Amino acid sequence: MTPASSYRSHDDRTLVSLAQSGDREAADQLLRRHYDRVYAVCRRILQHEADAADATQEALLAAVRGLARFDGKSWIGFGDVMGK
Repeated sequence: MTPASSYRSHDDRTLVSLAQSGDREAADQLLRRHYDRVYAVCRRILQHEADAADATQEALLAAVRGLARFDGKSWIGFGDVMGK
């Protein structure tokens, strides 16, 4: 297993690949990297902090659950998907 601090230098494509193979630290780094952006979008839409936090959690869980189905053929970037 790779030390968690080394994941910061990996790009999203690498982290997605690692997460797809079961690497929880890689998935965690993806979520940490994009949490603020997803929260900001949810906050703008919902106009309520608690609701935005709940929606952010749901969105990130959905992203992790969907990693197994992601084939990378139409790569636009994990962050781009999470921001939409």
